[in-house]
This record gives sequence, C-alpha cells and structure tokens, in this order.
Amino acid sequence: MAFKDASNPSGPVTLENGLTVAVDRTLCIGCGGCTAIASNTFGLDGEGKSTILDTADLDASTVINSAVSGCPVGAISVN
Repeated sequence: MAFKDASNPSGPVTLENGLTVAVDRTLCIGCGGCTAIASNTFGLDGEGKSTILDTADLDASTVINSAVSGCPVGAISVN
C-alpha cells in the first residue's frame, strides 16, 4: 500500500481537486467504511487505522465526502 504522504499517512494531504483530507487516528476505530466507499482514497494500515492512499486523486470529491459522512466516529475531515 502506498500513501499519498509517506511521512504522514493519515494526512492532512491536499488532493488535485483542492480537498484537504485528514484522518484523526485517535478517533478512527478501523471499521473500514471509508475504504468500502472511497477505495481509491482510503486504506487500513497494519494498526487498523485509516490512511490516505497515493491513488486518492482518482476518487471524485462526492465519493470522498460520502466516506466522510459515513464515518461512524467522525474521524475523517475534509476542507
């Protein structure tokens, strides 16, 4: 799995579409909902925490926003 920002796998990172995406690793429970909705953007690492993948630019902003809305603990933020 390759990260968008290898030094900070859970972001924040700014995508080509202008969205800045971040995952709060202290809140993330690793349910995998984000990976099911926006599989190009999110993946779970070895600790079961959500990360932002190097393929994140392939998902539309609507898909990423759906993943944000679907996070049961509000661990993902988009600006």
